[in-house]
Formats: sequence, C-alpha cells, structure tokens
Amino acid sequence: MTESRLKPLVGKIRRVQDLASLHTDLAIALESMDALDVLVATPDTSDINRHVTEAALLNSAIMLYARATKTTSKQRRNFDLRTRFSPEELVVHEELVDLRDEAIAHFGFGGSYQGLWHVEVVILQTTKGNARPGVVTRRQMRDKKLIARARKQIELAHSLIRQISDQKINEMTDELNKMDPDLFQREISKHPLNLEVAIASKDAADIVRSSADQGGYIRGVVRG
Repeated sequence: MTESRLKPLVGKIRRVQDLASLHTDLAIALESMDALDVLVATPDTSDINRHVTEAALLNSAIMLYARATKTTSKQRRNFDLRTRFSPEELVVHEELVDLRDEAIAHFGFGGSYQGLWHVEVVILQTTKGNARPGVVTRRQMRDKKLIARARKQIELAHSLIRQISDQKINEMTDELNKMDPDLFQREISKHPLNLEVAIASKDAADIVRSSADQGGYIRGVVRG
C-alpha cells in the first residue's frame, strides 16, 4: 500500500469498498421500509409492541439513509449526492437528515420536519380537590406521509449509489487489467481471505461466492 506504483489501484479499491458500504446501508434501509410497509398495511390495533416496532423500523431507515448520504467518518469516505437531487428531492433529503440530527440521534424537534416528533408538557392534575404535577409525553410512532417520502428518497439514493459503485468497480477492474500477471499473482497471494471466517458462516460464504455468477446485491442470514 505504501509503494507508489500501487497507489492508483489502492485508491480505487478503497473507493469501491466505501461505496459498497454506502450501498449496503441504503439496501438495509429499504429492507426496513419493506418490513414497515407490511405492518402499516395490516389493520391497525392498539398493540404497543406493533407501534414500537413501526417506530424502530422508521428510525432505523432514516438513520441509515443519513449515515449513507450525509454523515462523515474517519473509517469511510462519503459521497455527496446533493448535486444529483432535484430541488424537490433535496427538500426531502434535508428533512430526513434533520430528523436524524435533530430528533432521532439527538433530542430536538426535527428541524425542517413539519410534524411533531416529540411533545413534552408539564401539567397540573386535579382530582377531588387535590392537585399534583405530572408530565405528558408524546412520541411520533408513525407518519404515513413521511414513510412515503422516505421510501421514495431512499430508493433514489440507493439507485444512484449503485450506479456510481458499478462505475468505480469498472475503473478498478481496468486498473487491475493493467497489472503484470506475475505481479498481480504475487500481490494477491499476500492477502488471503477465509470467507467462512470473515462472514462467520460457511453457508453465507457460499452465497457470497455465488454472486460471481449472479451479480448484484446478494444477501443471506447468519444465525449465532
């Protein structure tokens, strides 16, 4: 990695890895939205477990979206998609990022979000001449219009990142093809990978290997 002759290749490998990670965040965000849609489509009930699950899925999707499209990290370079959004899409982007920054990850009222994400009110309760203070708390568990906006925006970002990722993979492939075959073999042999260990499952590793023929986003489940 420190050899100057390999720096172009190393940079492309790192960029592909970063973009794949961003793509995975957005893919999982969409899976959360899929699960949320199933719950929202069923008859409503007063089951608190259901409403907590709905809120958790929405919060997770919003946090993953913001992490992939806005949040910076020392471990992963981001990709700024804002120039690729229309003015209307940029409004929704800012709304989701504000919710993450000012309501979900940190306490606040959601910035540009126009709903009431949190409400806390101190009240005086009176009963038969007695009075005592109390606190009424309200939390946003479901907002169907926000869910629709979030899904559309996440799908857009997911598609854009996938296109950029494919482009960078092609650029990395071109760089690999420039290498001397003997040098390529020597460099690859320095970095062996045991997929069963890395993925923590032989079955999941086999699924990963199958992606060489199938292409695209391959997923599996590892149960401990």
